[in-house]
Amino acid sequence: MARWPARWLALLALCTAGLLHAAEPPPPRVLRICANVALGPPEGNSSPYLMMRRVQELLPGLRFEFSPLPWVRCLQEAGQGRFDAVLSASHTPQRAEHLRYPTGPQGELDDSKRMFQLGYALLRRKGAAAQWDGNRFNGTSAVAGEALGAERGYSVVQFARAHGAHVEERSNITSLLESLRLGRLQGALLSQEHAAQLLTEPAWAQNHELNGPALATRPYFLPVTAHLAEHEPALVASLWAAIEKVRRSPAFAQEYSLAVSWGQRRDLKP
Repeated sequence: MARWPARWLALLALCTAGLLHAAEPPPPRVLRICANVALGPPEGNSSPYLMMRRVQELLPGLRFEFSPLPWVRCLQEAGQGRFDAVLSASHTPQRAEHLRYPTGPQGELDDSKRMFQLGYALLRRKGAAAQWDGNRFNGTSAVAGEALGAERGYSVVQFARAHGAHVEERSNITSLLESLRLGRLQGALLSQEHAAQLLTEPAWAQNHELNGPALATRPYFLPVTAHLAEHEPALVASLWAAIEKVRRSPAFAQEYSLAVSWGQRRDLKP
């Protein structure tokens, strides 16, 4: 009989430990997201990362794990299922074969769930003949040094060629900028944000300039893999809903405007 209290105490201890264990929150669900290395480091202040940090605050049950990669590789590996989503990708029919974008009731692209809208800019050497007037490119050709450049996989390549530009593709952003710096290209087609960032650096501002209005402005999304969309639709819906909520917030709108204009404007809308 003297052993019963000890047994009861042991049982009570086990039950208490079980209750404490059950009360612990489950570990966060990790989402693997690849991103264009041209956006800079995940801890930086480019618009996509600024947004995702605010989305993270709304969804504490998720944890985002970012992998910066060359853009073509990012898209390829996401299409092969090695990631759950792609950060800041515009919609193209080719991408939609492997990735799922938010859609409306009739299957139409739902840009209310976009991260933001963004265009490209023509950053050219000062005095270069290449021009963009808002409708058509002029002054480019296949002659060495007279083409425009863009990173392979950018949707703007097809747009620029359809509007009269001769465009050479480079495998990554480093190669593209090096070709521009060395005069092997007249100009480069970059995101507005990246072009504005470069012109804050004296080495670039001294010899380069923006030309014409923004081009190929379109919505950018966080598309997910077909596997994630099929097996965890509630998670995907909550993710896109959080993105919409952040985009509509005044705080992010100001962050976006400052990032895209590199600190010059506060009135640009995402």
